[in-house]
Amino acid sequence: MSKLDQIADLFQKGSALHQQGNLEEALVIYDQAIRIKSDYAEAYYCRGMILCQIERFEEALVSFDQAIAINPNHAGTYNNRGVVLKELNRFSDAIDAYNQAIAIEPTYAHFYYNRGYALQKLNKFDEAVVNYDQVITNNPGYLDAYSNRGYLLQELKRFDEALANYDQALAVNPDYAEAYSDRGIALKKLKRPDEALASYNQAIKINPDYAEAYSNRGSILQDLKRPDEALASYNQAIKINPDYADAYYNRGALFQGLKHFNEALNDYAQAIRINPNYVNAHWNTSICNLMRGNFKAGWQAYEWRWGHFQCDSEPLKSNKPAWDYQKTNQRLLVWAEQGIGDHILFGSLLSELLEDVPNLLVQIDKRLISIFSRSLPTIKFYPSINLDPNSDSKVPESDYDVHVPIGSLGKYLRNDEKDFNNSRYRFLKDDEVKTVKIKKYLMTLNKSKNKICGISWSSKSKSSGSSKNIDLKYLIERLNLEEYSFVSLQYGKTKDEIKIIRDELGINIISYEQVDNFTDIDGLSSLIQACDTVISVDNITCQLAGALGKQIHILLPFYTHWAWMLDREDSPWYPSAKLYRQEKINDWDTVLEKLKADLLKLVN
Repeated sequence: MSKLDQIADLFQKGSALHQQGNLEEALVIYDQAIRIKSDYAEAYYCRGMILCQIERFEEALVSFDQAIAINPNHAGTYNNRGVVLKELNRFSDAIDAYNQAIAIEPTYAHFYYNRGYALQKLNKFDEAVVNYDQVITNNPGYLDAYSNRGYLLQELKRFDEALANYDQALAVNPDYAEAYSDRGIALKKLKRPDEALASYNQAIKINPDYAEAYSNRGSILQDLKRPDEALASYNQAIKINPDYADAYYNRGALFQGLKHFNEALNDYAQAIRINPNYVNAHWNTSICNLMRGNFKAGWQAYEWRWGHFQCDSEPLKSNKPAWDYQKTNQRLLVWAEQGIGDHILFGSLLSELLEDVPNLLVQIDKRLISIFSRSLPTIKFYPSINLDPNSDSKVPESDYDVHVPIGSLGKYLRNDEKDFNNSRYRFLKDDEVKTVKIKKYLMTLNKSKNKICGISWSSKSKSSGSSKNIDLKYLIERLNLEEYSFVSLQYGKTKDEIKIIRDELGINIISYEQVDNFTDIDGLSSLIQACDTVISVDNITCQLAGALGKQIHILLPFYTHWAWMLDREDSPWYPSAKLYRQEKINDWDTVLEKLKADLLKLVN
């Protein structure tokens, strides 16, 4: 048999073994062929394919490189070299390989798809979208390209384009259940819940065993305030796939919103069992425990906050070590995270922390610097202009020895409710001179009224503000208290709302123009103290009033921030606060009836 016939025979045997799944045997045959013909590019190519299949990626890369050295014009070799590089997480090198493949065969859709995926992994979403566009231009039936393009368009918040993408995919294949499900996600983002529900229903009609569609459908039903149907949908998702972590998490969130905490915690535990690194499940476990007063367990899971989708803070990047939660004379930096309300809440722990760590440095929202410096003069405060740890607001490492985030102080000082017995009734001090000046001014406007009441009725929280807010006209009408003058403690643009109250109800809500209630926290503190009492929804104003030890009536929605805990009228964080809770979702009437009765008692 000639050498050529030998090679052909070996290649045929190798191909047959490869197709039969006998990969190791096929590899031996291809090696034999290469020993006979060392420049056999196709044998190197096939050998690389097998090595890739058995996940010997480094060897596969060598084999593809040898094939390319012999035949530099084979597009498939460059493409598969890119696939290997992708598996090795060398995405930039993979893109170079796909570029070579595309240069040889510029109309082959799969090469663009692979390049798009590599760009996606490098978070170059716009460039990836362009590649998926090219895939679809070259091959309109390439459904995976529609799926990936839609995902990226949603990540880029181009929801209208994502919706059009899914509609385009459905025009190609009307039975594409995944497109209907993903279309529902885009419609939810576009705040078109009824259409989203219809889209999920269609996905389920096509594929009755589509667990993800049931789970997403449950989320929409939850948004539509149809909790019983949402629960049924989550149950069906779990029945189809008992190891579907997202479905357990979503069902847990439904239970949590209904304040069924035992059921919620059980579902989060199942999600974590399936996916031990399920950040949102750990975080919600923390919130459930903190609300129920299980502080020790709550603080442990609270450390998962950094990866939570609502967390807009990043851990400090520092060469200095983290604090070990032991008494020390080292210089401890408590660094800023989360929002100004969290800085006030956890700021209540600083005076206690000083007893164990006398050399204390604290980074905090710059609006709080003056009042915290007045209240805790032995602490050195640094402003947090923003919460980007790489910004110019970063504290020099030469100033401190160890560090801790402000939100982690609870696990050192608040592991049981009895620990709150150490709370200082009033841990922030207003500027008394400024307060007296404001008080005199308000008294000149008070006329025949008995009491001056500060009011704040709106939260700007992106995640929960709408459930906290009360319409100002509704608030004033329901209280209907002639004995009180009302002073606006509300931050933001309020002139139009206050004008409506004056024009339609004949009530003048005082706005103290010399203080900007958003930027001038020191001035707002004095304005609060100048009032006889304060009413506020859950926002910065109520946190500040509580920290000042001011009598504060806090109006809470059915589901509240964890710090207000459950079914209680008092707050261990702020002893001067009285809490008024919705008994039913969106029912402020009962809340305001109780508040009005209490305010009348204060007058009498």
